[in-house]
Amino acid sequence: MPALLLALALAAAFAPAGLDLEWQAPEGCPAAGDVAAATSRLLGRPLDAGGPGERVRASGVVTREARGFHLDLELQSPAGRDRRSLRDRRCQVLADAAAEIFATAVDPSLAVGVPPALPPEPDGTWREGPAPSDMTPRTSGHPPAPAPAAQPAPLAADDPLAAPPTAPAPVAADALDAPAPPPAPATPPDPFRASLRLAGVFDQGSLSGPTGGLGLALGVMRRAFRVELGFAGLVPREARPDPAQPPGARLSLWTATLRACGVARLRPRLELAGCGGVEAGALLGAGFGVEAARTRPQPWFAVVVGPELAVPVARRLAVTLGVDAVVPVVRPLFVLDGVGPVFRAHPAAFRAVLGVQLRIP
Repeated sequence: MPALLLALALAAAFAPAGLDLEWQAPEGCPAAGDVAAATSRLLGRPLDAGGPGERVRASGVVTREARGFHLDLELQSPAGRDRRSLRDRRCQVLADAAAEIFATAVDPSLAVGVPPALPPEPDGTWREGPAPSDMTPRTSGHPPAPAPAAQPAPLAADDPLAAPPTAPAPVAADALDAPAPPPAPATPPDPFRASLRLAGVFDQGSLSGPTGGLGLALGVMRRAFRVELGFAGLVPREARPDPAQPPGARLSLWTATLRACGVARLRPRLELAGCGGVEAGALLGAGFGVEAARTRPQPWFAVVVGPELAVPVARRLAVTLGVDAVVPVVRPLFVLDGVGPVFRAHPAAFRAVLGVQLRIP
């Protein structure tokens, strides 16, 4: 009977512990079920296989940061409470590391058989690859002596290749124990993105008076630059040589603009761009108040330069505000037969553009 009681006590003492897991992570990161499945694979058994009173309570909270992800871990086991803080650019790496830590807390014997995926850096971040480790136990504060290397065959004294032996340079013990410097942060990827912008236009100077219009622009963008092809039309305005007389012309402008912009990110939610390009189209004039009035197009070609602000309100959506100076290369002139000149394009025009930009992907 005492032997049976002793066997039952040993079985209870060495019974595998269970795990109660709480996991919170943003969208795109492994969910709680994925972390639990990875922990179960490392243990080789289900997480709820432990006996009563021997469960390990674990919680992990992943938050998104500007340059990656941050993981806060807390473990409550019979050995006590343990808290850890990890960082990495990839959320999957943090989830794999958490699964190994959970599995080791449930079954401490795995600490020898399962090496850590990414050892922690002194500043709390994770390396991109596993670092070498010294598993040889030390009995003092000095590093262990290296194993003797195989000695090559001795050279004859008259051999021209023979050289006098040199003693190895001494190496300080503190240099071997010094932690490796943290790796330089990797540059985040900068893929091409497509853009589609719908904008309202206010113009002063392209026609005979202030007017508005609509614009649509298609573009290709990266973090530091953007190229756009835009199309716009302005609401017609009337021009009369004599405001008291009926003869005149109704003017409208239709353009296509090719622009290139250099972009600087002032803040995470503010982008400043300097843009320049060329604009081509047609300035239409339809005469009225005279006999045989007709519509006549005049070619329009201008240089467009100006700054633009963009405020990203979501990953794929931004609000833009641009101010452009429009300088016609050739100033169109409209003349009514029997009346004289009706309108000549101004030397420069001012244009404000307020739009909503869709960025894909």
